[in-house]
Amino acid sequence: MQITIRPLDLSSDHELEQYAAVVRASDDVAFGGHEEQSVEELRVDFADTPYGHQERYIAVGELMEGGESVVGTGSLMFPLQENLETVHLGITTHPAVRGHGVATTLLEQALVPAIHESDRSLISVYGEIPAEGDVDDPVLPANRLGARLGLSRKNVGVCRMLPLPIDDALLDQLEAEGQEKLGQYRIELWGDEIPEEHLEAYGLLLRQIELDEPDEEVEHEPAEYTPERIRVLEKRRRERGVRALIAVAVAPDGAIAGNTEVQFQKAEGTTIAWQENTLVMPEHRGHRLGLALKVATHRLLSREMPAVQSLVTFNSHVNPWMISINDRLGYRVAFREIAFQGRPDLSGGLLPSTSGTGSATMCA
Repeated sequence: MQITIRPLDLSSDHELEQYAAVVRASDDVAFGGHEEQSVEELRVDFADTPYGHQERYIAVGELMEGGESVVGTGSLMFPLQENLETVHLGITTHPAVRGHGVATTLLEQALVPAIHESDRSLISVYGEIPAEGDVDDPVLPANRLGARLGLSRKNVGVCRMLPLPIDDALLDQLEAEGQEKLGQYRIELWGDEIPEEHLEAYGLLLRQIELDEPDEEVEHEPAEYTPERIRVLEKRRRERGVRALIAVAVAPDGAIAGNTEVQFQKAEGTTIAWQENTLVMPEHRGHRLGLALKVATHRLLSREMPAVQSLVTFNSHVNPWMISINDRLGYRVAFREIAFQGRPDLSGGLLPSTSGTGSATMCA
């Protein structure tokens, strides 16, 4: 198969639709479902913000005489406020053409040269591997590409999925357990926007999430979530067609003690949603707030978006507290995810291959 690499043309509806088709096909394999986005929403998703610059590429394959199609996508994200040494790399190959060198070609012809020309020294990328087996197996596509980039494993996460809807009886049981230790704390649902009077406190909570992230050896500078930054992110989220279900735990003195967020694309045809961050502030732990928060959003999700069939979450393998809550809710392991990082010298391109052809799904 002849493969041509070029930058994604954000003005082209056709290229955006084909880009999205590759992502949907990959998600269908990984998660058993996908999200739907319009080309207008994709343009917002791929646009720069004050906090990050993006570069996106497509791999176009000649699948038949006279015909061509996007068969792979690549992305680079450059943080602009913190982590100024870091570039986040992502690659997605259409499942139908994996093993044909699409990912390697994207790296060789676009991503590695762009990284080398940038001022970033730390490469960060995530790669999917099976749920079972040796995490460092050199035959795995993610490990092969990580090795060719000169990166090393810094953390192992686990993707878990929850079939929806959840049985109401289970939610009632878990809610009752949470109430036993809730005391004078209360759970509030905020919908899609943080109330003005809580913006500063919510920003501190979002920063604490990054400070507490159990990500082993991953190098990461926590962000400062100012009220302005939160509003920018909320506006962009809405323009991307994403709805957020936000639950917070409020302490007896009115302080924000914890949160959880579930996000999903609102467009018809979306069948998966994402369990995003969950945190209980250190001084408020021990009241089963994490359980109570998740029960609240999970119950609401089935009412607000009944077409969603699965809720997807990722946890570090060194986060037993959250894993325990997820297990009780019914989440099951789908696959594992390796966090790769490193500061390689890529002036000569990719490092030599030791075996096989890289064709992994790797995420920024």
